Amino acid sequence: MKTSNIQQGARLRKAIGFFGALMFGIGGMIGGGIFALSGEIALKAGLGAILVFIITGFIALSSGLVYAEFSTRIVSSGGGYSFVYETFPEFLGFVTGWWFFLAYTFAGAFYAEVFGKYLSVMTGVPYIIWSTVLAIMFAIINFIGIKESSIAEIVLTLFKLFLIAFFVLSGLLCLDIIEALLKAEIQFSGALLMIATVFIAFEGFDVIATLSSEMKNPTKDAPKAIISSILIVTSLYILVVIIVLATIIKYGIPSNAIPEEIILYSAKYVIGVLGSTLLGAGAIISTISAYNATLCAASRVGLSMGENRALPRIFRLTHPKTRTPHASIFLSTTIILLLLIGSSFMFSAEEISIVFSQLASLAFAFSFAMVDFSLIIYRGIYGDNMNGFHVPLYPVIPLFGFMSAFIIGGILASFSLTVFLVFLLLTLFGIVFYLAIMRRAKSLEEVLRIIINDFTRAKEALSIRKLIKLERENKTGNP
Repeated sequence: MKTSNIQQGARLRKAIGFFGALMFGIGGMIGGGIFALSGEIALKAGLGAILVFIITGFIALSSGLVYAEFSTRIVSSGGGYSFVYETFPEFLGFVTGWWFFLAYTFAGAFYAEVFGKYLSVMTGVPYIIWSTVLAIMFAIINFIGIKESSIAEIVLTLFKLFLIAFFVLSGLLCLDIIEALLKAEIQFSGALLMIATVFIAFEGFDVIATLSSEMKNPTKDAPKAIISSILIVTSLYILVVIIVLATIIKYGIPSNAIPEEIILYSAKYVIGVLGSTLLGAGAIISTISAYNATLCAASRVGLSMGENRALPRIFRLTHPKTRTPHASIFLSTTIILLLLIGSSFMFSAEEISIVFSQLASLAFAFSFAMVDFSLIIYRGIYGDNMNGFHVPLYPVIPLFGFMSAFIIGGILASFSLTVFLVFLLLTLFGIVFYLAIMRRAKSLEEVLRIIINDFTRAKEALSIRKLIKLERENKTGNP
C-alpha cells in the first residue's frame, strides 16, 4: 500500500459502515435510469428486456467481483483509479484516473441537469437555476462531513427503494403477470446497444470503492457492499421491467409517451393517479441521491490523484475540522457548474442530457475495462496467496469483464462518433496536461519512457508469475 493511501486514511473520518456503503452503491446505481431505461427497454425488447437486464447485471457483477478482490487488498479513496495506479503507477494509472474523474463530473452534470428539468416543468423556473442550487447544496453537505453525506444518502435511497417496492408489489397484486408475459413478444433487434446503454446504470459500485478510506471496516464491508448492491439493483431492475411490460401488454402506452413517462403510466394503471405522482417524486429523489453519490466519488478520485501528483496538489487538501476533501469537493462542483452553464449556451436541454450521459458512459466503460485487466497484472506481481476475497473462476471472470466493458465502450463510441471524438480530445488534453505540467516531461524521449514503463511492467509481471510458479515447484518437488 502506498504512503498516500495511509495518509488519506489518517486524515479522512471513518464514519461509514456496511449499510451506509450499500446505500451509496444503490443510490449511485438507481439514478433516473430505472425510471427511464426500464420503460424504454421494455417497449423495444418486449420479453427480451428481462434478458437484457440479466445479461447486463452479470457483466456488471464480473467487474464488481474484481472490485471486491481489489477492495480487500487496497484501501484508498481513489476507487478503481487506485487499483490501476497500484498496478501501473505512471501513465496508465493517470489515464484511468482521468477517465474516472471525467465520468463522475459528466455524470454529476447529467444528474443535476435532469433534476433541474424535472423541477423546471413543475415550477416554470429555468432548469439551470435548480441545477445550480442542487450542486451548491450538496457541495456544502459534503463539506460539512462524510457522516452528514452518508445520512442524506441513506434517507434518499431508502425513500426511493420504498417507492419502487410499493410499485412492484402493487403490480404483482393487481396484474396477472404470468398471463401477460406469455403474450409478450421477444425482440432482440439492437440488443447489444440496449445492453451497452443499461450497463452504465450499474456504475455505482465504484462509488463504494472510492469511500473505502472512510469506512470503518473497509476490507470486510466494501466487498460485501459491492456485490450486494449489484445483486439488489439487478433484481429491482428486472422486477420493475416485468411490471412495466405487463402493463404495456394489458393497457398499452400512448404513442407519444417519452421514455421517462412509460413507468409513470404503468404506475397510474397499477396504483392509480397517486401512483404517477409518487413515481415522479421518486425520479426526482433518485437524481438527488445519484448526484450526492457521484459528487462524493468525484471528489475522492480528485483527492487520490492529487495525493499521487496526477492532478494539482490543491486537490489533496482536507479540512482540519470536518476532515473532508474540501478542495476537491469544491473544485469538482465548480467543474460540474461550468459544464452545466457552458453547455446551456451550446445545446438544447435534450441534447445536453444525451451528451453528458454518453461522455460519462464512455469514460466509465473504458475505466472498468482497465480495472478488470489490472487484476491480472496485479496478481502476476503479488501472487494470489493473500487473505481476503478472491475472484472465482480466475482469470475467466476478469477477462470476461475486461472484454465486455471494452466492447460496450466500442458500441457506445460507434453509436455517436461526435461524442467519441470529444471524449478522445478530452483524453488527449488530460494526457498532455499530465506529461507537460505534472510530470514536466521536456522531450519526446522522456514521454516515451513514461508510457513504455507501464507496458514493460505488465510484461515483467507475467514473467514474475512464471518465476514464482517455477520456484514453488522447485521447493515442493512437484511439477
